[in-house]
Amino acid sequence: MVNQVQDQQNQEVTLTDYLRIIYRGRWIILFSFLVVFTATVYYTFTTRPVYDATTSLIIEDNQGMGTALFDFNSFGNQSTHIANQMEIIKSRSIAERVIKNLELSNVRDSLSLFHPNKEGEYKTLRDMVVIIRESMEVINKKETDIIEITLSAPSAFEAAFITNTLASEYERSSSEFNQGEIKDLRTFLEDQLERKSQELKTSEELLREYLEKERVASLDEETTGMVTRLSQVEAELEQTRVMLEANLEMKSSFEAQLEKRRETLAVEITEISTPYITTLQSELAKLVAEKTKYTTAVEVEAQGVNKQFFQRGVAQYDDKINALKEQLQEEAQKISTSSLVKDPFQLTQDLVTSLINLDAEIKSGTAKINILQDIVADYSAELETLPVKVLGLARLERRRLVDEQTYIMMTKKLEETKIQEAGQRKNVRVIDEAIEPLSPTKPKKKLNLALGLVLGLGLGIGITFLREYFDNTIKTHEDLEKLGYNVLANIPQIEMSKVEEKLEAKLSKLGPIEGKRIEARLITHLDPKSPVSEAYRTLRTNLQFSKIDKTVRTMLVTSSGPKEGKSTTSANLAIAMAQSGKRVVLIDGDLRRPVVHSIFGLEKEDGITNYLMDDISYDKMIKKSIMDNLFIIPSGVLPPNPSELISSQKMEDLIERLKGDFDLVVFDTPPVIAVTDAAILSTKVDGVLLVVKSGQTNYDAVVRAKSLMENVDARMLGALLNGVEVGGMYGTYYYYYYHNYYSKPGKKGKKRAY
Repeated sequence: MVNQVQDQQNQEVTLTDYLRIIYRGRWIILFSFLVVFTATVYYTFTTRPVYDATTSLIIEDNQGMGTALFDFNSFGNQSTHIANQMEIIKSRSIAERVIKNLELSNVRDSLSLFHPNKEGEYKTLRDMVVIIRESMEVINKKETDIIEITLSAPSAFEAAFITNTLASEYERSSSEFNQGEIKDLRTFLEDQLERKSQELKTSEELLREYLEKERVASLDEETTGMVTRLSQVEAELEQTRVMLEANLEMKSSFEAQLEKRRETLAVEITEISTPYITTLQSELAKLVAEKTKYTTAVEVEAQGVNKQFFQRGVAQYDDKINALKEQLQEEAQKISTSSLVKDPFQLTQDLVTSLINLDAEIKSGTAKINILQDIVADYSAELETLPVKVLGLARLERRRLVDEQTYIMMTKKLEETKIQEAGQRKNVRVIDEAIEPLSPTKPKKKLNLALGLVLGLGLGIGITFLREYFDNTIKTHEDLEKLGYNVLANIPQIEMSKVEEKLEAKLSKLGPIEGKRIEARLITHLDPKSPVSEAYRTLRTNLQFSKIDKTVRTMLVTSSGPKEGKSTTSANLAIAMAQSGKRVVLIDGDLRRPVVHSIFGLEKEDGITNYLMDDISYDKMIKKSIMDNLFIIPSGVLPPNPSELISSQKMEDLIERLKGDFDLVVFDTPPVIAVTDAAILSTKVDGVLLVVKSGQTNYDAVVRAKSLMENVDARMLGALLNGVEVGGMYGTYYYYYYHNYYSKPGKKGKKRAY
């Protein structure tokens, strides 16, 4: 049985099958379409419109002042730089700057950002920051340094205004960042230059006073050379100290910027370093110290040394120092792109690498200072051997020369800084400002309506096919044929309301309205021209030819379950047979829930059970019906043991007697699966007709019914598919052809008589 059902389900599905499924689920599809499409229309036309405005920026690779003054290289590639800038644009700090700018604008009251919500509460700064960041989209145009910022807002003006404000604040923030280090350095140099100017004036004044007081004319040539060399070393020492202080100031500035960006993390250079970087920095400091010691020693002690040999030695030190710097740059690149940059407002790559190189410069400067201090100490010891007056003059002259050379160097550096600051250009430039969009981007009405249409139909079709997948009922005669049944007829569904309306005159003679509804089931008698009546006549014809070798004199009509139309089928089949001129008797063999007597407006008393129990005579049991040639035997009194009465010898004798008096004996029996009455009686008749309700009876029930009949060797005449929708795939064609043939008399064709 299970294999049969599986075989049926594995049959090839055709396009017609799909169309039939869609047709059966047309109301589900229509309902789904209406619900989804209506919801889409409501959403589309009631949703607050959203406008998008876009501005374009170009990010240029513009290095800071630190690079110009101290030879720091930018290690990051441009793609990483662009990615960092995109994160900065989306950062909370930029959003806060935008909000503060908007609060001070003269259009503040027109911006929805500052409007209260439905409860009358105003948004907090944190709420507004979230709104700005969530409504913003930042993208990098492929293979360019151009960034597009798109912002969504409830109005066209607000979208354009906030977008331009955002671009302006980012541009200003970038400019402040780039110029911050230059300003810090310029301020430092100005302070140092002012101090050094006072020191130079003081040293010059002290030298003048000493010459006047001690009346010393000048130093001899040897002493002058010693003082000059010592002053040069001290000047270099002073310059190195100034540069060290400048580097320390620059480092503090970078660390402050890092701390501001990362907020909760105070960054020290050791926190973003590695043992390898520390080693490289130490080696670099050692080489710088050795170079300083070498150049100073050669200049002082070996004036006659070959100049080319001296330059070659300096070049070797420079090569080694540059090689170490390159290694330091490579390691800094790894650090700047590593997981150390974890916070949402990512540290820019140039800050990280600059800090690493600044630390190297600081260590190198410290080492150089230590060497120079040792050299100065040696020279100072030599000067101590001079006479007192000469020693005093030498010291004052040395101090003046040191202050003079340092002042000249710092003046040069300050001028360079001012020039660099004046020439510092912005590395962020707005290409296209945002303009007010002409139409909202959301909701997209045409797209939404199209999607609503597709989704509505798709959902309905999907539900229809899903229901079909889980629906295990018989729907078409092909389904029955696949189970091995001989389908004798398809009976269209009887629409009671239309029959009552059409035959109101006839039904008014047959009793109360409850009876009318029952009588309307006798459509073969009441409306012989209807498609339903024609279907029963087709059933009659097919039954007459179903057993050519043996005439069917007795038969029973049953079903697999209740309410499948077996009683209606029995009544209309009996009428159709009687209309053909045969004497037909219809017996209500359902001794548990009889309905035949109600269909024909009779009383059930004095029926077959009374006869089998010898309470009434044969003639009294048989009742006349509403038409000629058709007789009815009601059920009679309902017995406690229906199966025993049906299987009795007297029942067999009754059947034989009825066969002698009538051309056809039709039994209306209870469902075969529910009770055994039909199975017992099927062994006493010539054939069995199984009624199957379209869309109600499932496969398992039909297979089970067939199995029960085969178990008792019942002779199956075939199956009848009942309740087929007139508007179905087959019913439409049937109804169309039938009425085109019968409803146009007087033309070419004539009504066909049965």
